[in-house]
This record gives sequence, structure tokens and C-alpha cells, in this order.
Amino acid sequence: MAYDATLGKLLLFSGVRGDSSCQAASTWILQDSWTWDGNAWAALHPASLPPGRSFGAMGYDAARRTTVLFGGGAPNSDPSRLDTWAFAGGSWNQQRPLAAPDSAGDMTYDGNSGSLLLFAGATTFAWDGATWVDLRPAHEPSSGIPAFITYDAAQRVAVLVTIDRATSRIITWTWSGGDWHEQHPAHQPIGATASGAYDAKRGVVVALVGDQTWTWNGSDWSQRHPSRSPGARYFASAAYDPAVGTVMVFGGKSYGFVNGSYRELVNNELWSWDGTDWTSAA
Repeated sequence: MAYDATLGKLLLFSGVRGDSSCQAASTWILQDSWTWDGNAWAALHPASLPPGRSFGAMGYDAARRTTVLFGGGAPNSDPSRLDTWAFAGGSWNQQRPLAAPDSAGDMTYDGNSGSLLLFAGATTFAWDGATWVDLRPAHEPSSGIPAFITYDAAQRVAVLVTIDRATSRIITWTWSGGDWHEQHPAHQPIGATASGAYDAKRGVVVALVGDQTWTWNGSDWSQRHPSRSPGARYFASAAYDPAVGTVMVFGGKSYGFVNGSYRELVNNELWSWDGTDWTSAA
């Protein structure tokens, strides 16, 4: 999910159907495009569509006024994909880059360089509108499980959040245009899952870590205490919606018992963060 400034709406691609724990990917991966206008979801019916997938990376390329989708798939028998698509003019169009990452990743628009930044595996790439360029920085965030990446416009850096495999502690990295720098804040959230986005209205990064809400001000994490919040969930999508001035979190999955059986549970919940509280939007 990403905010497409050309459309003036959130753009969502793909998704899953119900419980996917014991099914072939062809039966539960959706091939859908939707927009959210701040009030309701609307299904799109473009002439061409990328193959459905989970874990694809999406970001809006402000320089070229297109939303770009890269890669995805692999877990739960979903075929691994390393293809690149661009959404413009109401349709998805496959791109044919000369080079591409060899694994899926997380993507954000880097306001410093004017290009999409993709962290994939332990490598960093930029999209120049025609191909993926391996930036080969001196340092790569090689430890931890990548959770999300977003561009902090107040600090003029991209912020990458990873999760330490042993302790579930959040590790925070920043990209200033040439290299990655690990941050050492006084407070570090702990959680097995994390999703988040930059809140442009309030000038902080908002992260849902497990079922806790944290904000990053460029130097430290602060826990917030909303009266209500989404439950802990894996693989939720997050994006800032400037039309309404809120961070939106959609979907994700959790695990629990249903009729005595331990199952994978997916949802289509949409939550909105207004700086103080979470509200169920759809």
C-alpha cells in the first residue's frame, strides 16, 4: 500500500483470501487493485495487472509521478517474484530493468536523491525510472529482520526498522543519501512485528510494534498510550494519507485457535492514527 499523489488516494495491490495456512498460493493470493479516498474503498479494473503476490514492496515515485511495485512472494507456497511494475494513467505496466535486486524488500521515496530507495535482503538499490541501481554503501543493515522503511522529511533521512532475531528489540537505521547509520536511542521498542510510516503532519515516524504505538523524533523512540489500538499483527501495510493527515495501517495476519485448530488469521481492517488515538476506519 502507498499513497499515490497523482491519484490523490491510497493505492493497494494484491491481498489474500481467508485462511491460507494449508492452501496452494493460487487459491488464496488475490490480484486486486483498490483505492482509499479517505471514506471508502473502491476497486479498480485496469487493463493489465501484475500477478498477485504477498510481501511486495510499493512506493510512490514523486519525480516520475508513478507508483512502483517490486517483488514479493515466497512464504506459504506463494511463488517468489522479482518483477517491477509501474502504475500510471489508471493501469499497471511491467517495467524491464536491466538490473534488479535478487530478493524482495522494503521501499520508500528518498526526498534527498529524488528516487525510490529499496532495501532488499542486505543490499540497497535506487530506482532511476528505467532500472535498479545497486548503491553499494560502505555499511549495510545486515542484522535483524527488516520490518519497514519510510522517509523522515523533518530529518531528511530514510528510516529503516529491523527486528533483532534473538531479543525482538527494534534496531533503527538511517540513510542520509550515501550510507546507512545505526542509531542508538535511549529507548528501543520490543516486539515480534512492526509496521509504520512517517507522519508528515506531526513530523514523526509512527510505528505499530506488536500492539504498542511508538513515535520516532529523529533521536529517540517514545511510547504512546492510545485508548484503543490495532491488535498485534504480522505484515500489515502502513502509509501516510496527506489528504486526511493520518497514518493508515491495513491488513496483516495473526495466529490463533479457531474451533480448536491453530490457524493463520488474516484481516482487512483499516486503522487511522490521528496523533493521539487509533480509529477503525473500515
